[in-house]
Amino acid sequence: MRIYLPVTPAEHAALRSGAGALELPAGRSAWAVHASARADRPGEDPEDLEYDALQDAVHVALTSGPQEDPDRRALVVAGDVPDRAVVESPEEGGAYGIELAAPATLRIAAFHVSELGARAVEADDTDPALLWFDASEGAAALDYAEAPSR
Repeated sequence: MRIYLPVTPAEHAALRSGAGALELPAGRSAWAVHASARADRPGEDPEDLEYDALQDAVHVALTSGPQEDPDRRALVVAGDVPDRAVVESPEEGGAYGIELAAPATLRIAAFHVSELGARAVEADDTDPALLWFDASEGAAALDYAEAPSR
């Protein structure tokens, strides 16, 4: 299953290793287009559903980071985990919320970084513009995410 994972500062070092994967513990929250999300939106374009799940993850990344840094950018990893490792978690994560029921290895497909920092995104009423980085460009994605967003 493709999931969208807001990256915590503690996970930056693991991502800098360039392994192309990230070990995730059971209980880790993420966002994905699961069966209930598809069933609740019959006829919706699958790509639109994926976009909505990604935007939910970006929103969480922007609002749950260190509040003392309002210029931080969101960093979300898109990747794949086994379907059996995931359970739906709409109470915590909204329509696309999931939780890992067991530890899993996330095979990274891409990195998404908000172009603007949290304060600028909050001032705008549109979805945050995202930059896309291939899985092989993890170091560049991290550098951009960690750079001042002024």
